Amino acid sequence: MTALSSRRPRPSRAGSTLVELMIVTLLIGIFAAMAIPSYRSSVEQARTDMAAANLRTLWAAERFFYLNERYYTSETNDLIAYGVFKASEISSAPAGGPFLMYNDPTFIYRIVLQPNGEFQATATRAAGTAFHGVLTIDAAGVVSGQVADTSGRVVRPGFR
Repeated sequence: MTALSSRRPRPSRAGSTLVELMIVTLLIGIFAAMAIPSYRSSVEQARTDMAAANLRTLWAAERFFYLNERYYTSETNDLIAYGVFKASEISSAPAGGPFLMYNDPTFIYRIVLQPNGEFQATATRAAGTAFHGVLTIDAAGVVSGQVADTSGRVVRPGFR
């Protein structure tokens, strides 16, 4: 038997080694660690923008009510009675009490009458999440406030 004939051909490599799998897993973990905070901030930015839009809707409803009655209201039932909102769009609440808009529990809304006869509507970020904060709109239609998370990232409404 010759030396050449005693060699067997090596089988082709069909799988991956454990080291290769660990490297791929590590890279996926690094990319996910970089992407998740950005994703969470983007989602919270969208929620904050929606809350600001809801506050602007409340402002428009209050202005409509004021044009008809010559005073502002903190009763959501008054706004529903005028047809500005459907009962399914805004939950009923006692005067100045908290309510939800469009059945979205992300923010809790409140309309408070000021001593000067004006109003202020607030949207408070619901408890139990990493984000917290309050957005407000006054009778002039100015939205202010911010939402922040536990690590200090701040989200403000994207439009003024």
